[in-house]
Amino acid sequence: MSLPGKVRQTVRLRIVRVNMRTMRKGPLGSFVMAPRPSPQTDRLVSLVDAIAERPEEGLTLSEIARHLAVTPATCHPMLASLTSLGWLIRHPTRRTYRLGPALVAVGRAAAQGLGVLDIARPVMRRLRDETGLTCLAMTPGEYHVAIAEIVRAPGPDLHRINIGAQAPIAPPLGIGYVPWADEQTVRRWLDGADSPLARGRMERAIDNARRRGFAIELVTDVETRLGETLGELDEHLEGLDTLGAGASAARLRTLLEEIAAEIGASDGGQIDDLEPNRDYRIGAISAPVHDRDGDLALILSLRGFAARTDGATLDKTGRLLADAASEVAAAT
Repeated sequence: MSLPGKVRQTVRLRIVRVNMRTMRKGPLGSFVMAPRPSPQTDRLVSLVDAIAERPEEGLTLSEIARHLAVTPATCHPMLASLTSLGWLIRHPTRRTYRLGPALVAVGRAAAQGLGVLDIARPVMRRLRDETGLTCLAMTPGEYHVAIAEIVRAPGPDLHRINIGAQAPIAPPLGIGYVPWADEQTVRRWLDGADSPLARGRMERAIDNARRRGFAIELVTDVETRLGETLGELDEHLEGLDTLGAGASAARLRTLLEEIAAEIGASDGGQIDDLEPNRDYRIGAISAPVHDRDGDLALILSLRGFAARTDGATLDKTGRLLADAASEVAAAT
């Protein structure tokens, strides 16, 4: 296991509008972390991410301060504390900071808790090669699912999704996970419906997913365009962060996510029966991996579909995904 690969399993917090009980939907493929962001935690995660990008040469105090958009005097106490704990190492002559040995144990502990991923990775690579789509493995939680592994298809990054990103299990998100969850989670998800009609559509979506063996997430034109715009904005923010600027651009990104949340507040419709010759706009399809005790261990998901996918292709791809998930389950 390489240390940077595990340490980089984090993601920048993205603020979305929260309605008293649940998080609302962001743009297609936009995974978001839990609400109530902590600036100090954000700063620590951003620091570790930045140093992990340059594992050999490290970063100086001035470079880190610019990246975090703070003064060196503000940044120094945090660096000193992390160095004393072994999270960082300071080079004696170059005065750069690199990731320290204490993080090796953290990475190993995380890897041991996700042994099923070792079985899933070769299957995910095969799925990627057979379908030309990006394959994600997600681990279930009580209120979120988190990305544990990504096998990317060739081409542009998938809306800049990273390992460690989370998505809330709250309507209209969650259809890729809820059909395989425990009854308490299913009831909580259904109780988040904003109307009896919406609840009926959600119940039908669960039934359809269980009947097929895989869940289908549709996407609208607006969500697609917003997702592309947010991805482009992320690229600009990367450069601005290094200079310690970009606050206005960051606020613009937050506003766009809030707009996307409002637009995405409906479930976008459900597919009861796939019509072979009909074209669909697909955001993702997902299938469950259960362990020997019958508990949900992973969700495998395929993303990056073409603008239009016919029903016959979608059904074939879904069956490939469901069979792959069953193969991983049988080997656990």
